[in-house]
Amino acid sequence: MKFNKCIDKVCCFYASDWHLTVMLMPYINRNVKENKIYMEFENSIEDKFKTLLEKLDLKSKNEIKNIKWNYTVEEDEYCDKEKIFIVSGKENFINEKNKSIENFYKNKNEKIKIVNCYQINENEALSTIINRENYKKMLNTRGEFSIKKII
Repeated sequence: MKFNKCIDKVCCFYASDWHLTVMLMPYINRNVKENKIYMEFENSIEDKFKTLLEKLDLKSKNEIKNIKWNYTVEEDEYCDKEKIFIVSGKENFINEKNKSIENFYKNKNEKIKIVNCYQINENEALSTIINRENYKKMLNTRGEFSIKKII
């Protein structure tokens, strides 16, 4: 099956829901104005996100509050902005959501980024996931980087 060549995948690994929340907040704050962001989580961290958001003074606070949580791609409408899907959960959940996103956008000419977030204590070795899924970029607490520069 031939997929949209504009789908870019990034991985990230986290130790706890709070770790993921703290890691994603600056990334989302940097990207929310120029991109459309969707959150797809097997176990919601929306409450933690809102708690952290209330304690921070961010320029993009209103845009972050309007992010769609557990939004299905079938509800999506075309826009000129890059769409960033942040997906978190066990490997089966991540794979299912990725297939859904890829299938929906395979014949569309839109720029899509999928950030797959794996909880490290629930998944196999990081290098196995990176190699199997052929990730080229990783998101960590400092931002998005080429995997070659991190590892």
